[in-house]
Amino acid sequence: MLTAVTKLADIAARSLFILLVLYGLPVRSAGQFGLVLTLVVFFSFTAGFERYIDLQRRMIGTSALQTDQLLVSAVRFYAKNYLLCLPILFALLMLWVDLPLVSALLCLVIAVGEHLSAEVYRIAMIAPRHRLALFAALVKNVVLLGTVVLTLLTRHESFNIEWIIQIWALLSFAGIVLITIAFSRTWAFASLSQVGCAGLPQLRQFHASRTHFMIGLVAVTLLQADRLVAGALLTLDQSGVYFRHILLATFAYQVFNVASYGRVAPRVYEHIHANRPAAARAIIQRELMWLASGTALVMGVFYLAASLKFSSMPAIHSINPNYLAILTLAYMARAFADFNALLLNGVYSERDVFVSQSMVLGLAVVLNITLTHFFGMAGTVATVMIGSCAYYAISSLYVRKNPSLNGSVTS
Repeated sequence: MLTAVTKLADIAARSLFILLVLYGLPVRSAGQFGLVLTLVVFFSFTAGFERYIDLQRRMIGTSALQTDQLLVSAVRFYAKNYLLCLPILFALLMLWVDLPLVSALLCLVIAVGEHLSAEVYRIAMIAPRHRLALFAALVKNVVLLGTVVLTLLTRHESFNIEWIIQIWALLSFAGIVLITIAFSRTWAFASLSQVGCAGLPQLRQFHASRTHFMIGLVAVTLLQADRLVAGALLTLDQSGVYFRHILLATFAYQVFNVASYGRVAPRVYEHIHANRPAAARAIIQRELMWLASGTALVMGVFYLAASLKFSSMPAIHSINPNYLAILTLAYMARAFADFNALLLNGVYSERDVFVSQSMVLGLAVVLNITLTHFFGMAGTVATVMIGSCAYYAISSLYVRKNPSLNGSVTS
């Protein structure tokens, strides 16, 4: 429970930071910042190679030393991936986002820091003794948020995208150092000399996670395709407005991933591995009820805030509550589909997850490009809803047909 609460606080601090930046920057810079965030997400995914899924399954029931051997080998795996992925990220930041050279270089530090911050939560879920590293990531984001708030209140004239990237990169580097120190304080190795030969070989890790990576590649592209299309087909000003909308809907989805999905995933896997699929489905049924109630509450807050017109900021008034409602419902459907994928992954039916996501991705990309071209932002918003609902419908069919699960996630 403490791990989930800590991660929720971390997400809140990071999301508030992003919120203040997107709404505090001029709309064109907000578009650039949104594209930076999107590219960092793809970097984190590619460098991570979805190793956490295989790691979590291997770590269950192992000793502390065996767990840390797996973690050290994963860090080596990530480091080699950084060498391949960072030059590509740098080129995109320069040529597409149109960042200055120094800002693009600093974004590379940010990308590594964001990836490691995401990984420490996944580690702490299975090995709670490493929560200290998660606390280090939280401290970094809290300080980052506080710095942005202080700057907006006292030196608003210096609030620009170059300054944001500089302070974010500085604190990301500090966060990487803190995470490293925290992990070295809680690992099970008797001495530093034992770390050198620990864990799995690189090639074995690649083979163990390549299926998960292909599934994840489709999933993350499905989740981020609308932002890529917005960045490609809309102007930077229009992209900035869209990113302001999608951020709020994504925040609710992030809360779901920590407060619900991440919290119950280990128990669902445990029940499925013990041949108790009905117990696993019962857990998910309860989570779906809470998720639907929470979504209704969030949508009510959006419409109430819009009706009160509580702020004179132009950035606030650029928000369309109807767009927000559609995007929030779309992410709720996506969350329902994620629970279907959780069940299918639990019985090693990753292929079904991959096929369902691939089918939806093909549909979503074609619709996204077409509708965004003809209808602008409204077309992008509509595509997010269509894609999420299609993913939930197709994944539900696969769950119902799976003999190991004997039924679906929902009735």
